[in-house]
Formats: sequence, structure tokens, C-alpha cells
Amino acid sequence: MLKWLNMNKIHNWRDELSFMEGQERLVYLIDLAKAETSLPPELRTDDRLVSGCMSKIWVDVGKVDNKVKVYYDSDALITKGITRVVCDCFNDVPVEEAKRIQKDDFEELGIRELLTAGRRNGLGSLIETIRAKVHNL
Repeated sequence: MLKWLNMNKIHNWRDELSFMEGQERLVYLIDLAKAETSLPPELRTDDRLVSGCMSKIWVDVGKVDNKVKVYYDSDALITKGITRVVCDCFNDVPVEEAKRIQKDDFEELGIRELLTAGRRNGLGSLIETIRAKVHNL
């Protein structure tokens, strides 16, 4: 589980989401999705698509001052809200710490339980895509 030093982001999201029941969490994720995303339309290309998702999610990962920068967008509101949460957990984290984030670390957020089986697979694909891109930095 979480062994990296900068675990505050995942814990902060866990705490934020823990005050809400299932339906309330979905509404909150939709509200999060209404914020502007960080990936410009011209970069929403096939090479940035996350495979295995029911909705389209585009993700790109870079590095600024040795910290991870994650850029994203999605074509569906709930997916966009979930993507925002996951991307934020990696964003602005030192690269070496971000490399230690595991898919299982996101279990404590309680998002997975809100999703259908197909969307759960997409969540896993999103996390693994970001992890792979971080490891290539």
C-alpha cells in the first residue's frame, strides 16, 4: 500500500469523499467534472487515449521541476470527475514518489464501488496508464 512520502493527496481525497454516501459521491464527481480540464483540445489525440475505458479519456504526463504534471480530459462527466481525482493524486508529486504509487492505493477512495464492472476496468486502465507514463519520465 502507500509507502511513498507524499501520500497526502490520496488521503485528502479519501477524507473528502468519506463524508458522502454513494449517490452523493456521484453528484460530487459530476460537479468536479465541470471544472476546466488541463489537456487542450488539439492534444486529445488517439495516442493519448486510455485503452479499456467505456468513455474516452485522454491523458498525458510530463515533468516540471522534477514533479509530475498530468494533463487530462474525458467525454463523460462522471468519468471526467474520477479522472480529475486520479490525476490530482499524481500531479505535482516528485517523480520518484509518484513512481511508488500503486493501483491498490486508490481503493481507499471508495470510487470503485460506485462503478459498473466495465467502468471499474476503465478506472484500473486509467491508473495503470498514468503509472506507465510516470515510469517513462
